[in-house]
Amino acid sequence: MIVLPVIERELRAAARHPLTYNLRVLGGLALLVVLGMFWLRDNGGPGAGARLFGDFHRTLFYGIWILVPLLTADCISRERREGTLPLLFLTPLSAWDIVSAKGLAHGVRSFTLWLAVLPILTICFLGGGVDWSEAVMSALVNFSAVCLALGAGLLASARARIWTRTLAWAACLAFLLLSAFLVLLPSLVLTYWVLFFAQASPRLTDFAQSPAEGLAMATDIQWARQSGLFRSGSGALLCTYIVMGSFSVLGLYLLSRFSAWNLKRTWQENPASARVVWLQNKLCRPVLFQKQLRAWLRWELRHNPIGWLERRSWSGRLVVWSWFAIVICIYSSLFANFGLYQRAFHALQCVLATLLAGSMALSAAGSFRRERESGVLELLLVAPLNEWQIVAGRVRGLWSQFLPAIILLCSVWLYGATFLSSDNEVPSVLAYVVTFATVPVVGLYFSLVKPNFFAALVWTVLVQVVIPAAAVLVTRLDAGQDSGPGDFITQAFIELAVAAFLGWRLLVVLKRREFVRNLA
Repeated sequence: MIVLPVIERELRAAARHPLTYNLRVLGGLALLVVLGMFWLRDNGGPGAGARLFGDFHRTLFYGIWILVPLLTADCISRERREGTLPLLFLTPLSAWDIVSAKGLAHGVRSFTLWLAVLPILTICFLGGGVDWSEAVMSALVNFSAVCLALGAGLLASARARIWTRTLAWAACLAFLLLSAFLVLLPSLVLTYWVLFFAQASPRLTDFAQSPAEGLAMATDIQWARQSGLFRSGSGALLCTYIVMGSFSVLGLYLLSRFSAWNLKRTWQENPASARVVWLQNKLCRPVLFQKQLRAWLRWELRHNPIGWLERRSWSGRLVVWSWFAIVICIYSSLFANFGLYQRAFHALQCVLATLLAGSMALSAAGSFRRERESGVLELLLVAPLNEWQIVAGRVRGLWSQFLPAIILLCSVWLYGATFLSSDNEVPSVLAYVVTFATVPVVGLYFSLVKPNFFAALVWTVLVQVVIPAAAVLVTRLDAGQDSGPGDFITQAFIELAVAAFLGWRLLVVLKRREFVRNLA
C-alpha cells in the first residue's frame, strides 16, 4: 500500500517529538494529582476504589476532549504552511490517503497516552469495588471520545491554514461533537429499552431528554448503574456503550471522508475569489468613525508598537470584543434561568472566571511562537526597542484583548453578590483579578523558552493556576480548616511572586537570546 510510507513517516516524526513523551508523563502526573487529592479528601473505607475509579475516569474523559483535538489540529495545516502538502499530492497519494495516514498516526499517539495511565488505574482494582463491566464501559466511553475528538481535529486541520484558526476550529468542533455525544447517549438508552423490552418508563423518557443526564452517564459509570434505570442489570447499559462506540467509529469515518473532500478541494493556494473579496470589503472594512480609528491606531503605534502589531488588522481587533460578546451571551442565558444562577452563583462565577483565565493562558502561550519561528523576534530586538518595551508592549496587548470581558465579569460578580450570595465575594474577585494580571507574564515566558505551544500552555496553566491552588488546598486540608478569605490572599501572593520571578527571567532570556538555542 502506498499509504504505508506516509504512516511510517508520521509515526517516526511523532516518536522523535519530545511532546509525545511529555504528554504521557503529564497524563500520569495528572492521575497522581487526582490520587493525592482523593487521599486528602477521602479516608478510604468501603468503596474507596470505586470512588477513585470515578475520579480517574472523569479526568481521562475531559483530558481527551481537551488534548486530542488540539494535538491533531495542526497535522495537515502545518504541511500547508511548510509547503510540503503539494509535494504529497505530486505522488500517487490521494486526499483520503493523506487524511487516513494522519488520523491513524495521531490515533496511535492518543492511544499511547491512554496506555500510559493504565498502571495507575490498577490502584482502583486493588482498592476494591470495581468490576470488569465498569472497566469495559469506561474504556468504551473514552474510546468514543478519542474517535470524535480525533475527527474534530482532522476536520479543523484540513479546513484552515493559519495555526490559530485551526485551534479555534478544533475547539469549536470538539464542543459541538461533545454536545452531540451527550445528547445521543441517553437517547440510545431509550431506543435500546423500547426495541428490546417494548416499553419505556416515564422516568427513562425524562432521562433521555436531558443532556445533563448524558453528561452524568458519560462521566459517572457507577451512577448510571445504580440509578435504577436498568432493571435488567448492567447488560443493557453495556450494550448501549457498545452501540455508542460503533456510532463514534462511524462518525470518525464520516468526518475523515469530509476532511479528505475538503482537502482535495482546497489544497492548492488559489487567490481569493471575487465574491470573497467583495464580502471582505463589505463586512471587514471600517465604515463609521474612520478618522477616529486611524488616529487611535497612530497613537497606538507611537505608544505601544508591539500591541499595534496585534490590532492593526480587523481580525486582531475582533478578538478584543469576541470574549466580551461571549460573556454577555453566557450571562444572558444565566439570567434567563435565574433559579439555577441563584443556587450556584459562586460556582458559576468561578467556572466562568477560570475559562477566561484559561483563554488568556492560551493566547499568552502562543504569543511569541510565530515571531520566534519566522525570525521577526530577532528583528524586533535589533529595532530601537529594548527588552522591557517588547515585554511590556506584549503584556499590555494581551490585557487589552480581555479587558472588556474582565470588567464585565467582575462588575456582575460584585453586583450579584449583594443579593445572590451570603458570603463575601470580594476576596474571590481579587484573587481572580491577580490571576488575570499575572497569567500573561507567565505565558509569555513559557512561549519563549518552550519550543512547542502545548508544552508552553501546559506549563503556564500548571505553574500559575494549578500549583498555587493545589498548595492552598493542601495546606487547608492538612490543617483541617474550611475555605476562607485567607486562602485567596495566599494564592494571590504565590501567583504574584511567581509572575515577578518569571518576568525577570523573561527579560534575561530576551537579552541573552537564549530562545534561539531553545528553538534549535
